[in-house]
Amino acid sequence: MVWHIKTYGRKTIYAPYTEEEFSNYGKNNDKLYQRVIDIIQQSIEIHNTNKRETLYLKDYYYGNQDIYIEKKKHTRPEINNKTVENWAYAIIDFKKTYLLGKPIQYVQLDDASDEEISMLNKYVRYENKKAKDMMLYEDMLVTGRGFRYQNKDKDRDVDEAPFELINCDPENTEVVYSAALGHKQLFSYIVTDFEKAVKVEDKEEPYYYQEFTVYTKDLQFVISNENGWVIKGDPIPLLYNKHLIREYFLNEKRIGLIELGKDLFNDINYLESLDKDDMEQFVNAIMVFTNAEVSAADIEAIKELGAVCINSTDQKKASIDLLQGRLNATDTQTYYSRLLNALHQILGVPVASDSGTVSYGDTGKARLTGQGYTSAGIRSEGDQTMFGMADLRSLETILAICKASNVSNIKNLKVSNVDTRFQRDMSDNLLVKTQGLLNLYACDIPRKYANSIVNLFGDPTAVTKEQEKLFGEQVSQQSKGASSTNADEQDNNIVNNEEKDNQGL
Repeated sequence: MVWHIKTYGRKTIYAPYTEEEFSNYGKNNDKLYQRVIDIIQQSIEIHNTNKRETLYLKDYYYGNQDIYIEKKKHTRPEINNKTVENWAYAIIDFKKTYLLGKPIQYVQLDDASDEEISMLNKYVRYENKKAKDMMLYEDMLVTGRGFRYQNKDKDRDVDEAPFELINCDPENTEVVYSAALGHKQLFSYIVTDFEKAVKVEDKEEPYYYQEFTVYTKDLQFVISNENGWVIKGDPIPLLYNKHLIREYFLNEKRIGLIELGKDLFNDINYLESLDKDDMEQFVNAIMVFTNAEVSAADIEAIKELGAVCINSTDQKKASIDLLQGRLNATDTQTYYSRLLNALHQILGVPVASDSGTVSYGDTGKARLTGQGYTSAGIRSEGDQTMFGMADLRSLETILAICKASNVSNIKNLKVSNVDTRFQRDMSDNLLVKTQGLLNLYACDIPRKYANSIVNLFGDPTAVTKEQEKLFGEQVSQQSKGASSTNADEQDNNIVNNEEKDNQGL
């Protein structure tokens, strides 16, 4: 591992072709192969940089952090503690659980078929998409990006879903985009490293080469640089005219949370390590002999026996002192708290505080706001938008596979009919939400809108349809009745007030 890398997000590979130009090359395989080889050769350094930084960030996430190499101690170097307080892991673990602790649900945007939406959710559950989404989101938070492969399931009888979902290793995967306006995806590839032994002057030495598995919309093929850049094996035609690998990212720079907070992570580790050094040096304080000569053997005896006898005269009083000094605990704790609070605010994570010493108000909403949960929820909405955008692109391929399958029971569903719903805790302020929902009903707000406003249901469209099945026309009649009753009461109050005014009351 290379230590202390300054990273500012992963670089994206662009090629000087429009999507239409690149598709036209696909009509001539030899021409397409040469274009792809040229692009990979020109961008191999970008990939190698991305890979090195990705592996570094993954190691950092799991605790192999800069403190182990960077911390030097020039005085008493034998006491040099290196402690990792792994807030990188804690914060990312909170983030992924907070947003994706409950599975993403596909819901209707309009009058799409209930049966087909239900079948789609059933299939992604069989593919264990919930766990795979969490691991993909972890890649995005740690390394700035993640990749998902979706293709026809070769063994459908086992899991019943006509497609398979596989998360790709971010250090070995790249997506190439057009440099033209819109930056459409041109192709993707996965790099595999190989090693073999070759004879050099009657001695075997290792020889390293790579194979690039390339996926365009129409074709899958392998490029090897073992003996020059050549196509290995026969190409495999792809039937769906969709990209099988999609890139997920949270921002245009593909920068992860660890990079945003790494300086603060390192400062906390350094402060904790110094504090531990301070305690150890206090326990192992240096002895200072005044007006006394002590040899190295005497020092060893003192360590073994725990006592010492020294000579003293009236003119020269001999004494032994311990050279001790401690960091100011109050100052270090204040600095530690500043670092931790800044870290949580920058990364949008609630601060765990002692409610007995910090007042957030009496209501549940006030406590959530004071501890940062409201802010964390707002920040997570941005991640929802970016994750949902990439997930809908992946859904294009999934639906194409389902429609091509004879037994999927999904034939008409389109991406435009589907929305991705993230099911974060919807029971927060349940009483306020239900009261608000009743007020919306009383104001004759159509239920399909009212049900979506209060953020109380994972699939408000499905809830509205269930209400219509249960109550039929009573749904609208009840709303009108409640509204009319409220209006009559207001009119009566106005009349009564006018009569009182006329009577001088």
